[in-house]
Amino acid sequence: MAKFVARHLKTIWILFVVVFVVLFAALGLRSVLEKPPKPEIVMLDTVRWNMTKTQETHSIGENVESRYEDDNDTVWVNSVIRVGSYLVDHYSAVGADMLYFFINCSANTNLGYIQSININFSRTDNNSYVNPINDWDFWVQAKNLDIWRFDSHATSTHECHIMAKTVEQSNFAWLRIYNEWVLRKKEASHSITVTLETTFFDRTDHIKTMMPIQLEVHPR
Repeated sequence: MAKFVARHLKTIWILFVVVFVVLFAALGLRSVLEKPPKPEIVMLDTVRWNMTKTQETHSIGENVESRYEDDNDTVWVNSVIRVGSYLVDHYSAVGADMLYFFINCSANTNLGYIQSININFSRTDNNSYVNPINDWDFWVQAKNLDIWRFDSHATSTHECHIMAKTVEQSNFAWLRIYNEWVLRKKEASHSITVTLETTFFDRTDHIKTMMPIQLEVHPR
């Protein structure tokens, strides 16, 4: 009788181990299947723009543009920074100038859909910071996008990110952001890189485009 019970306990223990291993393997396989695939990254060359500081406030009105179109004419991405005006002593209490600019980005595809659009601000130099203005009444405009992250500033120690997902797997999206670049030291040079990051799904693969634009301001 004792041997019979021992054999049954051994059999139950083996079955338990087998079931545990099968369940563990199934869960591992499910996590692998559910993990989003790593996108193919298309990195464009950096587009650069620069100016020299002026003694008086003046309007600039220049466009700095980066464009991407795939070889099959199925994906189009356009990133434009509209440099507005240079404002001398705009923050008179600290003697800081300001350069304001708009970021306009759009993406379109006729195969699949757009997954996300992100705007990434690099760290600035030690003597400036950038404030994207989170004001939906006027300064932020979006089409077919749900913005789920909107950082308040980019500094010499912190990057800044604006992240949005498309609504209902749209094949077109557009985003416009107003930004204030505060320049705190007259004799210093300043720089910031703004990178548009767009992810597509073309029914087969995920594709991410990276489009950096660098702005520089130099002393007189």
